[in-house]
Amino acid sequence: MKTPLQILENYWGFTSFKPMQEAIIASVLNDKDTVALLPTGGGKSMCFQIPGLLKEGTCIVVSPLIALMADQVNGLKDRGIKAMHISGGISFSDLQTSMDNVLYGNYKFLYLSPERLQQELVQNTIRQLNVNLIAIDEAHCISQWGNDFRPAYKNITVLRELKPLVPFIALTATATPEVLEDTIKELNLELPAVFKNSFARPNLAYRVRKVDDKLYHIEQLLKNNTGGSAIVYVRSRKSAVETSNHLNQLGFSSTFYHGGISKKEKDDRLAQWQTGSIPTMVATNAFGMGIDHPNVRFVIHIQLPESLESYFQEAGRAGRDGNYAQAILLYNEYDKILVKKQFIDALPTPKHLKKIYRKLNNYFQVSYGEGEFEQFSFSFTEFCSTYKLNTLLAYNALNSLDRLAVIQLSKEFGRKSTVQFLWPSEKVLEYFSGDITTSVIGKTILRLYGGIFEMPTGVDLDVISKKTGQSVSVIISVLQKMERDKVIELLLKVTDATITFLKPREDDKTINVIAKDIEALNQKKRKQVASVLQYVQNSKECKSVQLVSYFGDVEAEACGICSVCASQKKTASKSEMKLISEKILQLLEENEMDARELSEKSTFAAKKMIHVLRLLLDNGKVKLNTKNQYYIHS
Repeated sequence: MKTPLQILENYWGFTSFKPMQEAIIASVLNDKDTVALLPTGGGKSMCFQIPGLLKEGTCIVVSPLIALMADQVNGLKDRGIKAMHISGGISFSDLQTSMDNVLYGNYKFLYLSPERLQQELVQNTIRQLNVNLIAIDEAHCISQWGNDFRPAYKNITVLRELKPLVPFIALTATATPEVLEDTIKELNLELPAVFKNSFARPNLAYRVRKVDDKLYHIEQLLKNNTGGSAIVYVRSRKSAVETSNHLNQLGFSSTFYHGGISKKEKDDRLAQWQTGSIPTMVATNAFGMGIDHPNVRFVIHIQLPESLESYFQEAGRAGRDGNYAQAILLYNEYDKILVKKQFIDALPTPKHLKKIYRKLNNYFQVSYGEGEFEQFSFSFTEFCSTYKLNTLLAYNALNSLDRLAVIQLSKEFGRKSTVQFLWPSEKVLEYFSGDITTSVIGKTILRLYGGIFEMPTGVDLDVISKKTGQSVSVIISVLQKMERDKVIELLLKVTDATITFLKPREDDKTINVIAKDIEALNQKKRKQVASVLQYVQNSKECKSVQLVSYFGDVEAEACGICSVCASQKKTASKSEMKLISEKILQLLEENEMDARELSEKSTFAAKKMIHVLRLLLDNGKVKLNTKNQYYIHS
């Protein structure tokens, strides 16, 4: 039997493990339930992939991240390892075929979303399958006290019932001690071995700056972003669009990403950013878990986050390659008022939840005592407009009902539309001849959808977009013009979400049962916002220490490179000198430069740069030419 190190070298080409990986793998191979808390970039996937390869049978991986599942499966396939993930939207017959392939095709890895575990066909397959390990990625999602709670994660316990003797490994990069304890309890882990590496990121400088002109500071930061990527996090979709447009006007190539754009647009923009063709992504928190890009040099927040959990996760997307990177939080006095207004003042009380729950049932005409497991397409904007609701309070109320398993809110932002042509085909083609864009879109629709002259026909705007090369917004605009011209009958349905009622309607009684839990969730949110405010205002303690101690890492040492450490030290620490030295040598590989140029292309203090330059000169690593420019001495 091969050793874990041999598997690592054979399939991945590495000759040594990252910290704690080997011990975690050994625990899994000894059939112990295991919990692995590793920082972003700590190599969590290896901790289940290597045992999955060493043990006979199939490893089941549960993950909430469709894109990440696809990436990991493709990575395994590229290494000659049989792996499969079950994507959303496949037919029952295709699912049945996939399950048969898993049963009889010697697959080593099966990736599933937690929602899939509810399906009887999937459960029956797992019951027959020789499962060697069950890996739960982003395990903190099962805890309702976690920042990314997903009710569907409660389905995972069915795996313990189906395979009571198979070991579990739970993996996460963000969990407070409270969330960790709850995660272990909810997953029914039996005396698990818990491995917790320090959350400290020695190459990542956490900087907090109180500024008035945020866009000016973003501009100055991006000027130093030579050869790397950046993420700018904003609070709203409108701000994402406006900030991206502003940066493009300033000459910084950027795009935006939020929950309201189509899947195709998301995939295209993510690919452009990951390949470096568009280096700056301006995004809401929809640009979330599973975004894996090693060469991110800056993560910039221009509003206060709702919690340190979400901030730590988003900031952690910088510097995954181990090289120097910065996570910068820009704020002003008004932001402190705004974060309280958004997340504290708008917390729903039991009384408010009763009101929203009654109106939700009335909106869908659910009768008293009925509605359990009924599903509806849901337009949040239309719902709020119908009942003249405060959108922020209504949104928070729906999220609370979702967290407490009264409803299941599946945010889709999908478009389900129907089209029927009202004119004869000859007249339609004559109409198309008046505009080239209308002609391309219209003829594509006619080719794709038979019977569209006879009856209203469902159309997929993303498919039409892919076939025509036009954006979804352009397609909608063309369809709306054809509707105005009486060429077509159009039902353009823009749905924000799908709502499933998980309990029968009992109005106030339904909410009374969870009243204590509502107050507990509200109290947790108050504490989270207070922690964020304390973090930005504490200018005496290392920012890295503040963050990792929040997650229970009380032994961390000052990083030496954050905004607090940098202000307290006139000379660079050893760790900072190492980072400055690496940056100088990287810049000099591109070109010969004088001290001023090097300082301008770096974010380090000029005095510290000069100090390190002198050390590099003394050690013979760099030399000066006749123009007083530094170059690497080979």
